[in-house]
Amino acid sequence: MNRAFVSVVIFLSLHLSRATPLGHVTSKDNKEMYFKTMLVNYQDEITSLKINIAALEERVTKLETGKASHVMLSNQVENIGGGINENHKISKRAIFGRRKPEVAFHATLTKPSATVKMLENIVFNNVITNIGNSYNHHTGVFTAPIHGTYTFNTDIVAERGHYVEASIVRNGKVAVSAISDHRFSQDGKHFTTWDQGNAVAILRLNKGDKVAVTLQWPEGSHGIHGRGKSSFSGYLLR
Repeated sequence: MNRAFVSVVIFLSLHLSRATPLGHVTSKDNKEMYFKTMLVNYQDEITSLKINIAALEERVTKLETGKASHVMLSNQVENIGGGINENHKISKRAIFGRRKPEVAFHATLTKPSATVKMLENIVFNNVITNIGNSYNHHTGVFTAPIHGTYTFNTDIVAERGHYVEASIVRNGKVAVSAISDHRFSQDGKHFTTWDQGNAVAILRLNKGDKVAVTLQWPEGSHGIHGRGKSSFSGYLLR
């Protein structure tokens, strides 16, 4: 308000210096009219000045606030790259958005063959990728670490003389199935050609849901061919 007062005083001084000298006003009525006119004019000018000063003060405040914010952000970005004080660093993730979690796995059966009974999990022992550590190579089960949409794939090769139907199951329920038939020919003298079954599933999972590949058919024990020919993989889509 001190700035407003000074401005008003300067304005009045300038106007008074340019005003008609009082001695030039002759009659009493003219003097009263002169003073009333001057008073109204000065009041209007003072009101206008107050409005202009308030607008200028608001603009200065905004400019000072914006400058302070810019300096603070610059310091934060410098701390990211400079590493001067670990306790006051702000990560790029906090500035540019939270990084999405990564979940992915890929496991193969590297044993020559594995014997699996009906409704048992096929355990793919060789873990190639396991981002998020959600696949258990001891049980063959993937456990969803977070809620989201996942895609899964399995490749199955039956051992010589066997026919298998393997399925990707979610919490024990079949989603999709793959069939591999490697039985003897009808004359029993030679095997049919190698047959690799494949199945893909896109599943919406809740945190803690379990996905595995199980032998669904036929009954009894059956061989799954290994040596990297049978596999199980999956990853988080969204």
